[in-house]
Amino acid sequence: MSASELRELRVVIAGIGGQGVIFATRLLTRTAIRLGLPAMAAESHGMSQRGGSVVSHLKVGGIQSPLIRRGTADVVLGLDKNEALRSLVFLKAGGAAFVNSDEGLSSEVERQLETRGIRVHWLPASQTAIDLGSVAVANVVLIGFASAHPTFPFPEQSLQETLSEAPPRSRNLNLQALDMGREIAFSALTQAAGS
Repeated sequence: MSASELRELRVVIAGIGGQGVIFATRLLTRTAIRLGLPAMAAESHGMSQRGGSVVSHLKVGGIQSPLIRRGTADVVLGLDKNEALRSLVFLKAGGAAFVNSDEGLSSEVERQLETRGIRVHWLPASQTAIDLGSVAVANVVLIGFASAHPTFPFPEQSLQETLSEAPPRSRNLNLQALDMGREIAFSALTQAAGS
């Protein structure tokens, strides 16, 4: 999938209250609209104020309803490992999961996903965000990480332009988080190519 194929994309974003699921959804929705594409999001807050599940569905193009059916999502963004595991049922064969985790998913789960052509990419986004100065930008680190992969065709420049509209106090940190996520992904992709 490439940036030109962003015309139709289904993304499930899962996390817990306070991790920025809603901000991540708005960032991607605004970026799609910036690119002139129709986009619709639906959010399920659950017990978000008490650390409960928060899940968003984002559809770009081909919109008939805001919710994504099981087995039809192109991408799952998991801001929390356990919430990512719960949301894997939404992925279609050949889809991809990007997960905030220190150790990925269990090898058994990843093997089962591989039989369906589903790739799992993970990074310790929370720790990376802490290193940048605020755990609150782990969501943007994960989006930057995902944006370096062809299965997540949001163009870097468009994401940067959308983030540049944020208030000055959060703008620079969010832009750094996006860049750091991409750097980690490119480093991992380079290492994998050298193996």
